[in-house]
Amino acid sequence: MKHLLFFLLAVICLSATAQMPGSVGNNKDMLKAMKDIRGRVYGKIVDARTKKPVEYASVVVLWYNKDSLLGGALTTEHGEFNIENLPAMGGFRFKATQIGYKTYETKIYIQMPNKLEQDLGNISLEIDQKLLNEVDVVAEKSAVVLSIDKRTYNVDKDMSVKGGTAADVMKNVPGVTVDADGNAQLRNQSPTIFVDGRPTNLTLSQIPADQIDRVEVITNPSVKYDANSTGGILNVILKKNTKPGYNGMAMIYAGTSDRYGGMVNLNVKEGRWNLSGMYTYNQAINNTKGYTHRTQIDSLKNPFYYFNQDNNTRSMNAFNFGKLGLEYTINNRNTITLNEMIVAGKFNTNDAQTFNYLDGNKTEVGYGNRTNEQTAAFHNFNTQLLYKKTFPKAGKELTADLNYNHTVSDNGYLFSTYTYPSAASTSTADFQKNTGVGGGNQGVFQMDYVNPISETRKFESGVKSFVKKSTSVNNTSNATSTPEYYTHDSIRSNNYAIDEVINAAYVNFTDKTIWNITYQAGLRFEQSYYYGNIIDKHQTFSYNYPGTSADLMKSLFPAVYFSKKLSGGQEWQLNFSRKIQRPNFFQLMPVVMFSDKQNYRIGNPQLKPEFRNIAELNYNKIFTKGSYLGSIYFRYEEQPITDVAYPSVVDPTILVNTTINGENSVKYGTEHTVKYTFFKNLDATLNVHLFYIYIKGLIVPTEPVVTSEGFAFNAKAILSYRFPKSWTLQANGSYESPKILLLGATIPVYSMDLSLNKMFGTKWVVTAALTDVFNTRRMGTHYETPYYIQDLSRRRESRYARLTVTYLFGKMDASIFKRAKQMKGTDNQQGNQDGLDFGK
Repeated sequence: MKHLLFFLLAVICLSATAQMPGSVGNNKDMLKAMKDIRGRVYGKIVDARTKKPVEYASVVVLWYNKDSLLGGALTTEHGEFNIENLPAMGGFRFKATQIGYKTYETKIYIQMPNKLEQDLGNISLEIDQKLLNEVDVVAEKSAVVLSIDKRTYNVDKDMSVKGGTAADVMKNVPGVTVDADGNAQLRNQSPTIFVDGRPTNLTLSQIPADQIDRVEVITNPSVKYDANSTGGILNVILKKNTKPGYNGMAMIYAGTSDRYGGMVNLNVKEGRWNLSGMYTYNQAINNTKGYTHRTQIDSLKNPFYYFNQDNNTRSMNAFNFGKLGLEYTINNRNTITLNEMIVAGKFNTNDAQTFNYLDGNKTEVGYGNRTNEQTAAFHNFNTQLLYKKTFPKAGKELTADLNYNHTVSDNGYLFSTYTYPSAASTSTADFQKNTGVGGGNQGVFQMDYVNPISETRKFESGVKSFVKKSTSVNNTSNATSTPEYYTHDSIRSNNYAIDEVINAAYVNFTDKTIWNITYQAGLRFEQSYYYGNIIDKHQTFSYNYPGTSADLMKSLFPAVYFSKKLSGGQEWQLNFSRKIQRPNFFQLMPVVMFSDKQNYRIGNPQLKPEFRNIAELNYNKIFTKGSYLGSIYFRYEEQPITDVAYPSVVDPTILVNTTINGENSVKYGTEHTVKYTFFKNLDATLNVHLFYIYIKGLIVPTEPVVTSEGFAFNAKAILSYRFPKSWTLQANGSYESPKILLLGATIPVYSMDLSLNKMFGTKWVVTAALTDVFNTRRMGTHYETPYYIQDLSRRRESRYARLTVTYLFGKMDASIFKRAKQMKGTDNQQGNQDGLDFGK
């Protein structure tokens, strides 16, 4: 009503003015002019101390005597703002806010005709020191967050991984190590890799580091997760867009060993829609060296045969990674999301081997060389549909997830071997080639429900169904002397199909006792079916749990967690769970898989699942300049699945590699992580993991049981120093001591990485990194068995340098498309008006 009265009064005044002597125009023109008169305020927000622009501050105009919003905006990257379409007369309040600053508020007046547009000038925001202190504490807590069933490590600011992959990220995550094949180890176990809370077929090397926001480390997963997560879970959380408007980044990098790649990422959020897209390409060439030295010994431990082999390997890897996501908010409590991801890669490897044989007197009896040329390629397509419903009760939600994955791959190799007996001048040659194709289809449906019954009590439940079908065809053929005449090798060739089904359901209950101890108790049931068919050999392998009522207990997996928070930022946690590790097809399949002339691998169809009982005690402490997290854990493994090697009965100089069930295994250890700010510009993160391993099992069925036991430790340190002018230096170092294997041990692994980062303005970031500074990162093993002594060494990659340039862009605008549409409409309207005026 006030607006209407104001409008009528203005019209009367303008009409009267138009009738006065000397006035120009007519009533129609004045009415048109009045319709277009609106007020505007603009200016710039700056930091009161540094005088630098404050970007993305919130500025609003309110009525003088109430909080009704008349207009608002976010400042640009230059601190500027512009609020239009304000009433042409009146008194108003102007307010500016930004995290870390005190709120600024002042009165403004808009009047016709001289004060319709007002420049408020440079508005200085004062630092809110109290709020900044609170923000610092929150940031410190987020570095290591301990909840009742997981801990979170934020890696978004890790400079050393710019342009790298998730495998590079895991090298820096406390408690995680990476082996020669790029596989992560969590507390000396193989964890399950998740992406955004769901299992993935991607390897760590296929996930770009620049897309990772954080890594959740779940050392003892609750019943919400699959029971086969015996080695824990590494949940890779990708970056997501939550800001209105558009934002993104473009990144390119280049390095030694033909390393180069790039990435572009764009997010657009408008109203109910959120669209995100990303594409990454990276490639690298690795030149590495390795060796195998083996000594065969008799029953008296006297050597009678030596084998030495040196490897020079050149490998080229290239990956393409694309992701497109579309999220639609149906209403305040219902959201649906569709994600499509495509990953493609190719690998070319040339492994040149030289070897020789010696008798017990170390007299050479033969030598030779072998070239292994291998090629492989894959395409992975993933579609994910998610639905989330929340309720008026805080924390209550229902989520459903439908996931489909399709994979195709092809591979091939050519092994060319030339052997020269020392007493002969001519060589013998043999050739082996292989071509293979494979594919798989996987579907997963999962539904989870959370209901917080009260402030301390919560009920959770869920169901999951996993179905996977995969096929593989490999054709191997051999030739001697002349490679043109190949004959089919029926032993090494195979054609197999695998069907796997897992259905699961769980319930979880959380509450707090009268002693303020939070507990969580849950039970998971899993029905699993596995069927493998070697079609060309008419062999099948399968298991089904629970097959009978006697197997029911093998399908139930309980977990219990206790947590107690104390004053001073302290928390204790105790948990117990039971897990299962099922053998995979390659561990079961009795098909010969050769690696070189002195080794071959064959599956064991008699393998049984491995059961693990896990207990953990954790302590977390937040203090002024950092945080501490300590853990003690214990694992008891029943019939553990273990890799072993023993001499072939036909030829003792050839090792047979296979997998067996050990009798039992005990592992326990302690892990400690400290994050500390020594002074304003120096941050340090230190991690130490000390553990004990006891393994008991059979190497050869006819031989006595053997045992291995001992202590080992891993240590990791990350130091970051911030220089003036936005320069930052980071050093990462790690050491892995020898660890016990069955009748052997690994060799120590140690390395150091350096990275230097510089930010130019608010848009450009340049990072230089040197990985494995001293070129020492090498993996290997040492075995001493009743039959042989062997040392093996290999590398995944050698030292390299990399330079990365990143450009950040974006604009926070809550109505980017609406504004464009309005501008277009205004242009069209103006064109129509001009046309009418011209016609007159």
